[in-house]
Amino acid sequence: MHTPQERRLSVLLRILAFVFGLAVLGYLLPALGGPLQSFYVNLPFVTNSVVKIGVLALLAFFASADVREYRLLVVLVIWGHVISEVATACVLLWGNTADPVPGLDVPITTVLVGSMVLDGLIILLLIWFYRSAERACYNLKYLSPMQFRSLTAIAEVVIAGEGEVLSPEQVARNVDTYLDSFRGKTKWQMKLVLSGMQIYPLLSLKPPLSYINASDRLAFIRKRFYQDVTLRLIPPVWRMITQVMIRISKQLSYLGYYNDPDTFASVGYTRFSEREDTPRRLKESPPPERSSLYVRTSSDIVGEDVEGDVVIVGSGAAASVLAHEVVKSGRRVLMVERGDFVDPSQFSENEVDMLSRLYADGALQLSSDFRFQVLQGSCVGGTTVVNNAVCFDPPTEVIDRWNDPATLDAGLDDKRFFQSLIDVRAMVGVEPQDHRNLNKGAKFFTDGIARLNLQKSPSKMDVVEANIHGCLGCGYCNIGCPYGKKLSMLDTVLPAIQKKHGRDALTIIAGCEAEKLKGNGRTITSVICRLADGRRIDVRGKTIVVAAGAVSSSILLLRSGICGKKVGKHLSFNMGSPITAVFKEPVRSYDGLQISHYLRLSPSRGYIIETWFNPPVAQALTMPGWFEDHYNNMRRYERMSCTGVLVGTESNGEVRRAGLTGREVRYKPTRNDLDKLMEGLILSGEIFLEAGAECVIPNTFTYHECHTKSDLQKIREWVRDSSDITLGTGHPQGGNVMSRDPKLGVVNDEFKVYGYDNLFVCDASVFPGSIGVNPQLTVMSLAHYAAPFVAQHRNNL
Repeated sequence: MHTPQERRLSVLLRILAFVFGLAVLGYLLPALGGPLQSFYVNLPFVTNSVVKIGVLALLAFFASADVREYRLLVVLVIWGHVISEVATACVLLWGNTADPVPGLDVPITTVLVGSMVLDGLIILLLIWFYRSAERACYNLKYLSPMQFRSLTAIAEVVIAGEGEVLSPEQVARNVDTYLDSFRGKTKWQMKLVLSGMQIYPLLSLKPPLSYINASDRLAFIRKRFYQDVTLRLIPPVWRMITQVMIRISKQLSYLGYYNDPDTFASVGYTRFSEREDTPRRLKESPPPERSSLYVRTSSDIVGEDVEGDVVIVGSGAAASVLAHEVVKSGRRVLMVERGDFVDPSQFSENEVDMLSRLYADGALQLSSDFRFQVLQGSCVGGTTVVNNAVCFDPPTEVIDRWNDPATLDAGLDDKRFFQSLIDVRAMVGVEPQDHRNLNKGAKFFTDGIARLNLQKSPSKMDVVEANIHGCLGCGYCNIGCPYGKKLSMLDTVLPAIQKKHGRDALTIIAGCEAEKLKGNGRTITSVICRLADGRRIDVRGKTIVVAAGAVSSSILLLRSGICGKKVGKHLSFNMGSPITAVFKEPVRSYDGLQISHYLRLSPSRGYIIETWFNPPVAQALTMPGWFEDHYNNMRRYERMSCTGVLVGTESNGEVRRAGLTGREVRYKPTRNDLDKLMEGLILSGEIFLEAGAECVIPNTFTYHECHTKSDLQKIREWVRDSSDITLGTGHPQGGNVMSRDPKLGVVNDEFKVYGYDNLFVCDASVFPGSIGVNPQLTVMSLAHYAAPFVAQHRNNL
């Protein structure tokens, strides 16, 4: 059934068809007789105009029969008038139009201008009615109809194989709902990419993407977005653009397809709530009673000013531990968090819903070249809500390197710092994970290591330590644990502060983004924040602490003009890339703790290997392969195991206030770091092959399956630079490095920002370099270490 808007468009087209028919007569009749006959019969364009207007009349007439089915005809009518406008404008600019029309005392210029006005009105009416009809037809929430059709066309060929359970239109509709579900400063890029994909074929003199038949569309995408990129047949900048477009397009398709429960059976996935042994697991380890947490939102804020004592920007690992210690000292804390407060009771098994609610930009944050994904939580509790809670002590050689006077000379007191490590471990409940509900695919990892004798001391293979207690193995660490087993800041430290010291001791305002620090000389007087409802407020405090994470903290300082060119520099990462192994029998790696085991070689080779697996959407986004290869790999999902290789990178990245969003991560891996990653991937593949894998698959841009150890050595040939492999991180570090040298550091050895009396920075952004292992415990311990400096500060203004 057609919508009222579609029926309205149909009526307009019928009227135009009638008017165009009259216009045909208007051109013909004067040429057949009458006072203007001698003029008209000598004009060669009369017959052409009759044909043009006649064709427009026919197009409008047939389109009016069913504007949904014949929408392309409507577009042709619009473009026909656009071409007419352009042609008339050219005649007005360069033609001789001053003479009057013979027999009429009217200048040709007036006639042409009048025709342009009339055509312009027709164009506006058609576009208005057409867009209204399109939106009503699709009932879209975020995407435009053109973008929706573009994504539908992409999904039809990107998700290709036998037994597809969702139509391409259902996939696109799922994505539209997802993109509409969260606030994000970069999600408009998805619209830009889909629009670009739609018109890209025009450069090859082909119709827009959604108007090309499916087989030709697949061939076009293979050639322009795969072969041209792989063979480097196009210039580097254009190659990057095409890679960005196809990467984002295919990821949106996977997100819309594999999040739908109807697809779960086809990949062999069972949600935790539906697994046979879930009742037993819940009985053996019932969810704990959760403490309530009081959080204010924009509706609770009246006026333009909020007063606090110690104002902390952020609510994640560093901010929460810092608040815990500062409140113990007798000071009050006011915490502002740009993300929303999502009560753990609202956590669900819906990956896409949780991604949109818990992650920065819905997990769409990318580096400036779009080749490096930077995952960060954006919610009360920060990244601790969505990480794997893995805890490693920082290697002593890393702390020694930080403190080296010949480099950045951080000035950490080793003894006090390592005591903070001990105290934090007890505070957040770090413990070795028991063997009941670990990643089921990890047995192949451990078997392969044993056969290769890689665990021999001083190297170490073991079960990870994490602030997780009584894990049920649901596999939902990265989308918020709904069972209270992961002891995130949202579950433990923040509610514990309010429970022990009262709500007045810790005030949290969610949906409150810090935009700029306002100061007077050496004193920061307030943090200018924007609430979720768009209002700006001044959050005033005696002591200001920035603890928003490596990227956001740097951006805030850059916006505020603090510390000049030193801010945002020395950015490093734990750069990661997965490698996937396929086995003959079902493995069901999704059923268990996502990261359960690790291998760390000694002496260090610059990388660590960890087991890793996800529910279908997250796994699909990093699943190797294109088109039918990717689809067939997802059909083998339950027979797969996976590891991630983490490399502590050099500090050659940068956070910049640049780009279209004013928030840019600029990073390109060095050759040395890529070589370490390749070595780790090759070793991971050898471990899996030794354990009986049919094949192992690196996540390279060109698809390859490795069946032998000699195949694995070719990874070095396949990866010439970072564009040839999928890279990402949840561990950005640096940007506002600590140093006792004010020429090098943003903060001193007491975490105070140089040049300011009451401004501190305390999070992963102060790291002088990457630590090479999961940094959560180090971040928390530095916050514990920094707390006395913050607590003892008094601003007497």
